[in-house]
Amino acid sequence: MLMDEVRGEAFLRKLPQDVRDSLTPEQTAAISRVAQGSIQRRHPIDFRVSMPLLFGERAYLVLLIGKEKRSVARRQIDRQLRPADRLSQVVVFGLGLAAFTLAAFIGLLFHNAVLAP
Repeated sequence: MLMDEVRGEAFLRKLPQDVRDSLTPEQTAAISRVAQGSIQRRHPIDFRVSMPLLFGERAYLVLLIGKEKRSVARRQIDRQLRPADRLSQVVVFGLGLAAFTLAAFIGLLFHNAVLAP
């Protein structure tokens, strides 16, 4: 059984038993096909980390990178539902720039200490 079929079956098992019993074989197959197609594919880069904060709280960071598959209309709807504020964009850019700078600095230190005579 392929993974998509397993996912379709797992989706059907989440339905109450009396609902599953009332479905015709055609309905069961159709629901399974739709459930199989709705599973998100993995991103080539899927980085997730949870970090401890003060007072026992935790924060998480998610970085997903992959090919854009959403339509223009879907992206416009997403922007309306979750508008990115300028401060968030500046913070994320600053953190990325700091990480890149730190990596470059470490690389230079390594080069000077180990590779240079």
